Amino acid sequence: MRHVDPERRGRLTRYAQIVHISYEYGSQEGIFKLVRSYYPQGTRFVVLPMDMTFMNAGRVEQSIDVQHDQLATLRDNYPELVIPFAAADPRQQDVVEKTKRLIEDGGFRGIKLYPPIGYHPDDSTLRPLYGYAVEHRIPLMTHCSRPASVQYRGSPTEQMRIDPETGQRLDLDREKLLALFTDPDAYLPILDARPTLTICLAHFGGAGDWAAFLDDQWDSSSPISKKSWLAKILDMIKSGKYENLYTDISYTVFANDEYVYLLKVLLSDERLRRRVLFGSDFYVVESAELEERHRSVRVRAVLGEELWQALAHDNPRTYLGEA
Repeated sequence: MRHVDPERRGRLTRYAQIVHISYEYGSQEGIFKLVRSYYPQGTRFVVLPMDMTFMNAGRVEQSIDVQHDQLATLRDNYPELVIPFAAADPRQQDVVEKTKRLIEDGGFRGIKLYPPIGYHPDDSTLRPLYGYAVEHRIPLMTHCSRPASVQYRGSPTEQMRIDPETGQRLDLDREKLLALFTDPDAYLPILDARPTLTICLAHFGGAGDWAAFLDDQWDSSSPISKKSWLAKILDMIKSGKYENLYTDISYTVFANDEYVYLLKVLLSDERLRRRVLFGSDFYVVESAELEERHRSVRVRAVLGEELWQALAHDNPRTYLGEA
């Protein structure tokens, strides 16, 4: 793929890169050592596992329980550097109790959600977990960009089609249904019911919506359904209604070098400046092996040291409950 796509921008090249890193480095620790080598000594990493069991894409080689065990071992080997989150999916058996045990007994620091693999984030099974997270100040990280490569496969089940708020059946095709699960609007009922919930809408709406924000015509009177997801997240944070709502720049700002300039402009807003986290989404980003350091250094150089300190140090500590 590197020969047929020398600029390494095609989707197949990205897949080849993921396969290469997965098998070349062979374990969570091997991949952790690789990403660690691109950042200054002492950098700490939030590590986010994925449960692909229920996405209808075939049998997984390792269960999420095995992944969590391996992540706990990685954290034990690098206790000052690794911050583990637990993957929660409402289709997991006893997901609430399992997640609580990982946090209370296993030393996990947060909860990871990934709705495009086939569930609404306001699924009733997850609601007790949100209440627990509020009570114990546990941060959540959730995927919030339009469904892409990692998404539910096949036809939606009847369970997926039931709106968690109204109980009505959603007569949508798979693409629209998964977009509904991932839309920033899906988190409004969750946050309105629990306005102090600490949650990060990862990817800041996604690279495609950053492009739309820059390139498409914009009308403030347009219905919210037509808004760029970047604009939706901006509105949610700037409203001040949700004091612990965050977003991050993982993958998105790495996808196009031009986006860092838009980011710098957006960070002129004081409230937003305190609610954006640095992240890279290693090793899913394009050409990650070669460009991880290049792009993170570019972000730091363009933003300047004060903004970099906020995104890469101060805001993550506040999000994690350390400040």
